[in-house]
Amino acid sequence: MVKLYTEELGRTEAAAFGARKTKSRFGSRLEPFTTGIFLLYHKDEHSPFSIQDVEVTGQNGAIREDLNRFLIGNAVVEPVVRFVERAHRDRELYEILSSTLGLLNIIGITKGLYLLSMYDLNFLSIMGYKPDWDNCVKCSNPMQNGETFSDAAAGFPLCFRCHTSSSIAVSPGAMRFVKWALQTPLHYAEKVRMEGETLNQIRQIIEHLFLCTFQRVPDSWHQMKNILNYSRYASEG
Repeated sequence: MVKLYTEELGRTEAAAFGARKTKSRFGSRLEPFTTGIFLLYHKDEHSPFSIQDVEVTGQNGAIREDLNRFLIGNAVVEPVVRFVERAHRDRELYEILSSTLGLLNIIGITKGLYLLSMYDLNFLSIMGYKPDWDNCVKCSNPMQNGETFSDAAAGFPLCFRCHTSSSIAVSPGAMRFVKWALQTPLHYAEKVRMEGETLNQIRQIIEHLFLCTFQRVPDSWHQMKNILNYSRYASEG
């Protein structure tokens, strides 16, 4: 069974009969992170799809050949698998997913972390959970000039009055990136430079938003966090 996110059907699954055979007619066309045009067939609307043919538009092989890039790729696709309803169709989500995989295939690992952060923020926005920069998420009062906070229980942004001992203070640089990421094309990830602490804050903000929205974060994030040192990669970026 192959998990797909398609422009016409949204999130779906399809059987690829014989795909594991040595002389499979699909060859490498069903590898993870591949984008393409899929010919699907089913007898009726109650029957599962089967894949009849695939025309590859993006092999994205570099993602599969490098462990760090593979970890980021998993973190890109898992929110769609975990948090998007079956048959939910959204052209903007389809385009951002395919664009992110295409870019991840060609840019460096450090830029890939910036790209993932831009993707995560846009994913939340597309799903209807874009943060309101002007008002505190907890008390709904206007945010005043000064410190901004984020935490796993309430989300982001939090005002000074509503923050707790478990909240993190958000630096101006992290705040600027979060706003910028939601109004900037993904390929601008290649131009980003930041300190490691700023990237750590951005990843924490995104984690808090996912916890408040979906009550969990993608499983792939834990493995990625254990292997990738955000501070080191950001400093080298």
